[in-house]
Amino acid sequence: MIVTRSNVRQGGGGELPNASDETCNGKPVRMCVIVTVDITLLNLCRGRFEYLSSRGFEITVICAPTQHAAELERRGVHVFTAPLHRAITPLCDLRAIWRVYRFLRRERFDIVEVSTPKGALIGSIAASLARVPSVVHLLRGLVYEGQRGARRRLLKLSQALPCMLAGEVISVSHSLAEQAVADGLCPRSKIRVLGQGSSNGVDVTRFAPVDSSERLGVRESFGIPASAVVAGFVGRMTKDKGIVELIGAFTDVAARETNLYLLLVGDYETRDRPGSDVVEAIAGHVRIRHVGWQEDTARFYKVMDFLVLPTYREGFPTVLLEAAATALPTVSTDVVGCRDAVVAEETGLVVPAGDTKALASAIDRMATDKPLRERLGAAGRQRVETFFDQRTVWSLQEAALRRLLSQSRVDGLKTGTPTK
Repeated sequence: MIVTRSNVRQGGGGELPNASDETCNGKPVRMCVIVTVDITLLNLCRGRFEYLSSRGFEITVICAPTQHAAELERRGVHVFTAPLHRAITPLCDLRAIWRVYRFLRRERFDIVEVSTPKGALIGSIAASLARVPSVVHLLRGLVYEGQRGARRRLLKLSQALPCMLAGEVISVSHSLAEQAVADGLCPRSKIRVLGQGSSNGVDVTRFAPVDSSERLGVRESFGIPASAVVAGFVGRMTKDKGIVELIGAFTDVAARETNLYLLLVGDYETRDRPGSDVVEAIAGHVRIRHVGWQEDTARFYKVMDFLVLPTYREGFPTVLLEAAATALPTVSTDVVGCRDAVVAEETGLVVPAGDTKALASAIDRMATDKPLRERLGAAGRQRVETFFDQRTVWSLQEAALRRLLSQSRVDGLKTGTPTK
C-alpha cells in the first residue's frame, strides 16, 4: 500500500501561487539555502533554484568551499562559503557559526532554509542569532540512525536543535516525519510533509523509459550482452548503503543465473568503506561493471533491468524515484524513506535491511521473472508521474515558503518585530 500519514501535517497544494504575489513591497523574496557541501546543491537541488528564481525568488546558497561556485552562479544563485565540515569539529564549527551569523545579519534575508546535518546545525544557530524572520528546516534524514552510545546521543542532539530553532520542519518523507516525532526530535505539530514527499522530485523527461534499441546501444558500450539481465546500483558504495549485502547476494544468485550482470554507479568513501574482500570481489567478478561516480546518471539506468538499493537508512532515496521514472522496478529495504519510495509488490520488492538471504531471493525473483519486472516498472512510472514530477514538488515547496513568509509577517506585526 502507498504510505500516507494522516496524523502528520500535510502540505496543502491548492492553487499555484501567483508570481506577482512574490514579495514584500514588490521586491524579490530573498532566500538563503544553507547546506554542508556542494554536492547537495548540485545533485539534490537540480532545477529547483531556476524554478524559484522564475517565480520571484532571489537565491543565495551557503556551503563549504567549493570548486563549483561558477557552475552554481550560472544557475542564477549567489554563493557564499563558510568552514563547514561533515565531521564533528568544534573549533571550526564555532568559526562557521560566526561567519554565517555575520553574513545573515548583514544580508537580512526574508527566509532561510537549512538542511543536511551540519548545515542545519550551523545555519539554524546563526539564523536564530541573526534574528532571521523565517527559518525552515528541510529534514533529509536521521544521521544518528545506526549509531550507539554517546555518539548517537550527540548526533541526535545536533539534529534536535535545528528542529527546535526552526519555525517549521519540512520532512522529505512521511516515514521520516513519523520517526522524527517518535524519537523526540520535534513535536508533531511542527513537522510537515508536502504531498507524498521528496526534496526535489524527478525530471520525468530526463528520466524516461527507453526503447530496446537504445538500451542495446548503451549496453554495448559497457561490454554487456544484449540478452543479459542487468541489476543496477546507484549511490555511495558504503556499508550503510548495503553494498556488502548486495555483493553477497549478487554473487550467490549469479552463480546460478549465468545471464545476470551487476552495474555499479558510485564510488567508495573513506568513511564506512566496505572491507577489502568486498572491494576485491567487485574488481574481480567478470559480470560486475563498476563505472565510478557519475555526474549524469540518466544514461546508466538505460542499461539496467532493475535497480537494487539495500540501504540501512535514508530520508527519501531519489535513486529509487529515478529508476521508477525510467520504468525500472526496484528492490529495496524496509527502512525509513524507502517505505515511501517503493510500494511493495506494486512498484518493487522490499526486504529487511541487512538480510543477505532475503535480498538474494528478491534479486533472483526479479532476474527470472520478466512479466513481473514489466508490471512493477510500469506502475512505478505512473506513480512518479502522478506524485513526484519536479514541477509538482516545486510548486508545493513554493506554496509552503510563501505561507511561512506570510506567517512571519503576521507574527512580526503581533510582536512589534520589524519585518521587511
